[in-house]
Amino acid sequence: MDTQLIRERARAVLEHNLVRNETYSYTCPSPKTYQHQWLWDSCFHAIVWSHFDPEIAKSELKTLLKKQFANGLIPHMAYWHSPSGLIPKMGDWLFGGLWPEPDRSRITQPPLLPQAIHAIYKKTKDRAFVEQLFPHIERYFNWLYSERGQKISDDGLLSVIHPWETGMDLLPIWDHIHTKKRLLALRAGLWLSKIIKEYNKVDWQTERIKELNLFLVKDVAFNVIYILNLQKFADLCDIIGDTVKGELYRSRAETTLNALEKKCWDDSTGFYYSINALDDSFILELTVSGLFPICLNIDKTRLNALVQNYLFDENQFWLPFPIPCVAKSSHYFNPKGSSFVLWRGPTWLNCNWFLVKGLQKHGFLKQADHIITKTCELINRAGFREQYNPYTGEAYGAKSFGWSTLIVDLIERGELHGNP
Repeated sequence: MDTQLIRERARAVLEHNLVRNETYSYTCPSPKTYQHQWLWDSCFHAIVWSHFDPEIAKSELKTLLKKQFANGLIPHMAYWHSPSGLIPKMGDWLFGGLWPEPDRSRITQPPLLPQAIHAIYKKTKDRAFVEQLFPHIERYFNWLYSERGQKISDDGLLSVIHPWETGMDLLPIWDHIHTKKRLLALRAGLWLSKIIKEYNKVDWQTERIKELNLFLVKDVAFNVIYILNLQKFADLCDIIGDTVKGELYRSRAETTLNALEKKCWDDSTGFYYSINALDDSFILELTVSGLFPICLNIDKTRLNALVQNYLFDENQFWLPFPIPCVAKSSHYFNPKGSSFVLWRGPTWLNCNWFLVKGLQKHGFLKQADHIITKTCELINRAGFREQYNPYTGEAYGAKSFGWSTLIVDLIERGELHGNP
């Protein structure tokens, strides 16, 4: 396997996707499809840029933080310029005008910033950079703790208020909130828009959003990423010498981990499920979100059950090109990608990135290396695309897709363990 060629091609994708002027510098997810800046995409891009050019990685995150709200919210989207091309213009026509502010959204996405900052620090040892971004991240995590945590539920878990906040926009999980039937693209679009319009009417006040009861979900993957990044933020606290705050954020991470173990694990099926926050009921769908606790120090018996009965099971998630975002056994599972109804079955490389790290953490090195090898094969076959068929490796969706360059970070992680 020519990993050096993959690295070179990945850098070419990131360079092709760069959007820069005297005001901003960011890497768009895909020049022909997604031209704006997205929160977790930019964090993924910064992690990969840290391997090639840490200064560009720094600019990526600094640009992202320019759109932070005074209350700490970091929006999931930043609109730096008018789009060009049919698909981006259509996206702006459908959704761009929904927000109270024309240059940014009012919702967030999985909070990956500490992981991205730490990746840059590992390469540069630039403490001043960490100190510069630290107040922004502190305000953001305190906002999450209050507005997505305590004001909705005080059990330690965060809730998301819109499917877009999860980054996995149309997972089958959300069908149970909207309708018992399979989501169609048009109906999904109308529903997603309606939620935002209703939140506009209540001025985005969390207490009133809770009363509306449109979408409040304690998503497993979102909470896992929150825990991971609280832990990483605590490490950043240590780097700048603030050990007191470091202990605070480690304590919050432990609280949320305990809540996840207590509330999201189902003994009868041996799986972690997201929860409808309004009645604390399980949303019983087998999706990749329920595998994310593999990334944490969860109960060992549960960990082994999760990987053996689900992740490594060929009738669930262990398909020829793992890891599909929906289990093979689910009636929602569709291995073929769609540009309109996403997250219904194909393999997405950002999920592989998280779960490979989790497997390596717990010593499942052979299986982690297998995923890295098969992911490299996807790239060699079809290039850097948005999603892939978990059976055939056929690629779907956006081309020159930024976060699929995470393969670079996976290759480095594999080499640390003697493979590939």
